[in-house]
Amino acid sequence: MVFAKNNSFLRYLEEKKAANERPDLIEVAWDTTAPATQVHVEWLDEGFNTRGRHRVYGRCDYFDGVGGDRTFNMDIWKARNGCLLMQCWSKWSEIDGRSFEITGVDVSAIPARDKGHGQTDSWIPKDVREAYENWIYEEFC
Repeated sequence: MVFAKNNSFLRYLEEKKAANERPDLIEVAWDTTAPATQVHVEWLDEGFNTRGRHRVYGRCDYFDGVGGDRTFNMDIWKARNGCLLMQCWSKWSEIDGRSFEITGVDVSAIPARDKGHGQTDSWIPKDVREAYENWIYEEFC
């Protein structure tokens, strides 16, 4: 679905929001099905410093022609104590970033990065994926 003008896109979003429906074109293409892991994702009021943390996952989703070309990014970081923190961010100044703490993930089950291959999302639980997708949706609306 391509919109000729920004106004038609905004009307489309307003209609979907009024009907309590998620827009079809705002869909994150995950490579795998989410594992059946119960986790807790808590929104942090303030961001966090990545110093001393190890990046265990990252992705960028690009939405072409959806109210302007926009990219949305998600990075997950592991602290030395095993705590997982997620940053949702974009280079676009109109988009507000968001940070989360993720608890309940077995960090030993996170696959090691394989040089030359992309990172797998096979370990990313449903609740984490939904937090990222909801952030994208909220930034569009």
